[in-house]
Amino acid sequence: MKCSKTNLTICLLAVLSSMSFFDAAAQQTDDGATAAQTKKAQGEVRPLASKEEMIRDRFQRFEDRVYRLRDSLQTGEPDNALRLERVLQRAGEMGIAERLEDLVKLLSDPSALTQAGDAQAKWLSDIDRILAILMERDSENEERQAEIERLEKYQEKVGKILEQQKALRDQSAQDAMRKRMSEQLGDAIKRVEALLQRQEGVSEDTNQAGKAGSSGEKKPSDADDATPAERLAKQQEALSRDTQQLAEDLKQLGTPETPQDASDPAQTEAQSAGQAAAESAKSASGAMSEASKSLEQGQPSSANQPQEKAEESLREAKEKLEEAKQKLDQQTKPEANAEPQQQLAEETESLADEMQQDAASKAEGQSPPGDPSGGQPSPPSPGQQGVEQAESEMQDASKSLGKSEAKKAKESQDRAIEQLEEAKKELEDALSQLRKEEKEETLRDLESRFREMLSAQRAINEATLRLHQTGRENFTRPDKLKLADLSAQQRELSQDAATCLHILDEDGTTIAFPRIIEQLSEDMDTVADRLADLRVDTLTQTIEREIVDTLEQLLSAVQQMQQENEQQEGGGGSKPGEGDEPLLPPSAEFKLLRASQLRVNQRTDVIENERAEEPEPVEALKKVAKRQTDCAAIAQEMRDRKQQP
Repeated sequence: MKCSKTNLTICLLAVLSSMSFFDAAAQQTDDGATAAQTKKAQGEVRPLASKEEMIRDRFQRFEDRVYRLRDSLQTGEPDNALRLERVLQRAGEMGIAERLEDLVKLLSDPSALTQAGDAQAKWLSDIDRILAILMERDSENEERQAEIERLEKYQEKVGKILEQQKALRDQSAQDAMRKRMSEQLGDAIKRVEALLQRQEGVSEDTNQAGKAGSSGEKKPSDADDATPAERLAKQQEALSRDTQQLAEDLKQLGTPETPQDASDPAQTEAQSAGQAAAESAKSASGAMSEASKSLEQGQPSSANQPQEKAEESLREAKEKLEEAKQKLDQQTKPEANAEPQQQLAEETESLADEMQQDAASKAEGQSPPGDPSGGQPSPPSPGQQGVEQAESEMQDASKSLGKSEAKKAKESQDRAIEQLEEAKKELEDALSQLRKEEKEETLRDLESRFREMLSAQRAINEATLRLHQTGRENFTRPDKLKLADLSAQQRELSQDAATCLHILDEDGTTIAFPRIIEQLSEDMDTVADRLADLRVDTLTQTIEREIVDTLEQLLSAVQQMQQENEQQEGGGGSKPGEGDEPLLPPSAEFKLLRASQLRVNQRTDVIENERAEEPEPVEALKKVAKRQTDCAAIAQEMRDRKQQP
C-alpha cells in the first residue's frame, strides 16, 4: 500500500460511504417499523438485516485498511500514523464494530425495529466523532495556508504603502521641479534687470550725445579714433546680442527633466510665461539692433525711440517673469507634505513591528522546549528588512520636507520606494514558493487518488465483463449479490471523484479539469445504477471503458505537470509568479476536452447500434446530449479566458 496523506482521505471516504448507506438503512428501518406492525409475519425486515451485514463487512474492510495504513506510515509519516492510531483506539473504545453485529441481530427481529433505529442513530453519532479525527487538517498544510494568508496580508499592506509613497514622491518631485523653475525664473529676472540697467545707461548716453551734437566729433581723450555715437553703437549692439541670448535661454526655461514633469500644470504655466518673456526679450533685442544702426549712422536722436521700445520690452519681460515666479512660489509648499510623510512612516513602522512580532512568534513555535537556539534573534519575515529600511528613509524625507528641501526629500523617497519594491518582490517570491509547494502537494494528492480509482475501476470492469459472459438470464443469487456489491463500489468511486472535484474547486485555476471530473462522477453514477439494475450490456461496458480512459488521461496530465515542475526546479527554481499558474496548463486541458468529445462521439455510436437492446434509449441520448452541451460550454469558457488580457 502506498504511504501518503491521501490514503487518510480514502479511508475517510470509505466511512462516509458506509454512513450514506447506513442513513438509507436507517430510513428504511423507520419505514419498516410502521409496516411491521401489520406485516411482521411476511418477513419484510430481512432485507434491512442484509444491508446491515453489507455495512458491517464494509466497515471491517475499512478497519483492516486503517491498520495496514497505520503500520505503513509509522516511519515516513509518524503524525498521520498517530492520527490513525487515535482512530482505531477511539473506535475500539466505542465498540463500533461490535455494535454493528448487534444491529444485524436487532434487524433480524421484527419486534426490535424501534430499538434498532435508536441504536443506528447512536452509531451514526459516534461515527461522526471518528470522522472528526480523520478530517483533522494536516498541521503542515495548516501552517502553510496560515503563512500564505499572512504573507498576502503583508503584500497588500506593502502595496498600499508603496502607492502612497509614490504619490508623495511625485509631489516632492513636482515641488523640487517647481523650486528649480523658480530659481531659473529668479536668475532670468536678474539678467533682465541687468540688461535693463545697461540699456538705460546707453539710452542716457545717447540722449547726451544728441544734445551735445557731437556725434561726428572726436574728444581729445579718445584714443581709438571713434566718435561717441560709434562707441554707443558698439555698446548697443553688444547689448542686443546679450538680450537675444536671454531670449533663447528663456525659450528653454523650465524644460522638463522627465516626461512626468511635463504633466504639472504649474510647470506648464511657468514655462508659458517664460516663452512670453522670451518674445519680449526678442523684441527688445530687435529694437536694440535698430538703435545700434542709427548710432552707427551718426544719428543719436533716431536711436531714442527704439531704445525706449527696448526698455519697455525688457520691463514687460521682467513683469511676466516676476508674476510667474510669484505664482509658482505660492504653489510650491513641500512642507505641507511633511505630516503625511510622517504618518506614512509611522504606518510603515507599525507594519515592520508586526512582521517582526510574527517572525518571533513563528520561531518560538518551531523551537522545541529547551532549545538553546531559542534565545537567538529570529529570522526576519520576507520583506521585513526592506520595510524597516523604507521606514528610515521616510523619516528622513519627512524631516527634509519640513525644511522645504523637496529635492533632498525626493531622494530619500526614491530610496524608500526602492526598498518597498524589494520587500514586495521578496513577498511575491515567498508566496510563489508556498503556492508552488501547495500545487505540488495537490498534484501528488490527485495522482494518488486517480491511481487508486483506476485500479478499483479496472477490477469493476473485469467483473462486469465476466458477468456479461455469464448472461443475464443465467444470473444466480451470488451473481446478483456480486452486482449489488459492484454497484456499491462504483458509487464509492463516484464519491472519490466528487472529492477530487472539491479539491479542484478550491484550487480554482482550471476550467476543463474539474468539469471532466464532474463528468467522470456522473458516468460512475450511471454505471452504478445500471449495475444495480443487473444491466451489464455493451453500453454499460462502454461507459466503464470510458471511465478508465478518463482516469488514465487525468493521471497522465497530472504526471506530466509534475515532471514539468521538477524540470523547472532543476533549471534553477521557480519563476516569480509561478504559484499563480494554473494547476494544469491550457494545452493539457485542451487534450482533456478533446478526449471528452471523442467519448461523446463513441457513446452516441454505441447507443445507436444498441438501440434495440437498450430499454431506455431516449434517456441515454439525453445524457449524451447534456454531455455534448457541457463540452461546448467548456470550450466557450476556455476561449473566453484565453481572450482575457
